[in-house]
Amino acid sequence: MAKLPVSVCIIAKNEEKYIEQCLRHLLPFGMEIVVVDTGSTDRTKEIALKYTDKVYDFVWTNNFSAARNFAASKAKNNWILVVDCDEYVKELDIQAVRMCMQKHAHQVGMMKIKNLHTQSNGEQTYHIDEVPRLYNRNFYEYRFRIHEQITPKDAALDDKVVLYTFKMPVMVEHHGYDLPEEEMLQKQERNLELLQSALGENAYDDYLYFQIAQSNYILHRYEEAAVAIEHCFSMNPDIRKGYMKVAIPAYARIMRKVNRSEDALKHLLQYQEYANTAEYSYLLGCCYQECGENLKALLTLVKVTQMADIDMLGEEAYDVYVRIVILHNLSGNQEGVIFFKQRLVEYGLSHGRKIVFE
Repeated sequence: MAKLPVSVCIIAKNEEKYIEQCLRHLLPFGMEIVVVDTGSTDRTKEIALKYTDKVYDFVWTNNFSAARNFAASKAKNNWILVVDCDEYVKELDIQAVRMCMQKHAHQVGMMKIKNLHTQSNGEQTYHIDEVPRLYNRNFYEYRFRIHEQITPKDAALDDKVVLYTFKMPVMVEHHGYDLPEEEMLQKQERNLELLQSALGENAYDDYLYFQIAQSNYILHRYEEAAVAIEHCFSMNPDIRKGYMKVAIPAYARIMRKVNRSEDALKHLLQYQEYANTAEYSYLLGCCYQECGENLKALLTLVKVTQMADIDMLGEEAYDVYVRIVILHNLSGNQEGVIFFKQRLVEYGLSHGRKIVFE
């Protein structure tokens, strides 16, 4: 079978810890690899040159989009797959990706990213996101200095830009969140400084406020996160925007952290069209439970156990079963308690974990 006409574009700076594994995982798929170095002082470039001769220097300007677009300009293919150095491609169905590209020539491909975390007890956990990463450079480019986004080239910078996407048969492991807490907090402080400096530069402040909320959430500044996420939703009239699939549950998570579960519940109920995802239904069930509507909580959470994308919840999938057991126990339904304890054990075993009840 002919090689996939896709160029993998990577920007890097001092990534010797990750880049070799990243590039090694790409080799089996035979795609062109373009690496743009933004000022490394370690062995990043030396390692990259072992895997590709398309390694370029780019003077860093505090603008991630500029670096991304420069990398795309150096590719021989029009289709660009964006991968970061701390991401390892674990699954990629070449034939299926080729068919997706032919069918959705003017759209953007979403890939699954499994974000790994190591807890304080040494146990590794994860959660899965879907992010836009495959695009045709004839029609799309990156915009925004930080938390850069793929946007149509011919789109004006106003609030009407909507990204039309398709799902790709690609799974990537992301190790960049698996950092010591102090290092992660420093990273988020740097992100916040860039985000706040970019406010007012264009009509995309709603997106910037969303990212400010996300950084504050990671920094455990939940009140500040709540203010930012409310700014985001007050400014954005179009829930079809690509980032809104993440922002809708993010709003609920933040409100729960500031003891505003009733506001989170009202918010979620406005977006019933997203009720077909496990994350939405899980958060809805949690909010029902926290607002004292136990029967609705139970019915909603049981629905989550039957959803095809429950694994996207990562660790929260286990919490679904725990909450169901608690709710059955509160209602005095011991048969339900026994049944869902067994379901929890079975779910754990199917994912390589042994569940033991005290």
